[in-house]
Amino acid sequence: MKPLWPLCLALAAAPVLAAPQDAQMTRLAQDSGCALCHAARPEPRGVDSLLPSAPAWSDIAARYRGQKGVADKLVAEVINGIGPENRHWEYKTDLALMPENRVTISKKDATALIRWILRQDAPAPR
Repeated sequence: MKPLWPLCLALAAAPVLAAPQDAQMTRLAQDSGCALCHAARPEPRGVDSLLPSAPAWSDIAARYRGQKGVADKLVAEVINGIGPENRHWEYKTDLALMPENRVTISKKDATALIRWILRQDAPAPR
């Protein structure tokens, strides 16, 4: 029987290894302007509050996780933007469009960010 310590060590290190990537991706989202409209988690709303500006990353992950080719589709939307005719969060967010971002984020960074977002935990039920 093989010793279990390598597996235990790997499992114990997983959160430590994820933390730097979380910080790096959060910083990328802030520096690229994504965090101006998107939050990591959905914001609780009161009776008189407005819809969120844009979907939270955890909501994006919950909606699209596991769909074939979705990362490429979302990267294209980040780079090229979304017009009001292609609005797929209607009645869930306030903004009707997302401007193109080809100047603020590279395709490589957008791909890394989207893949990270798709790995986010789903939001807790309300």
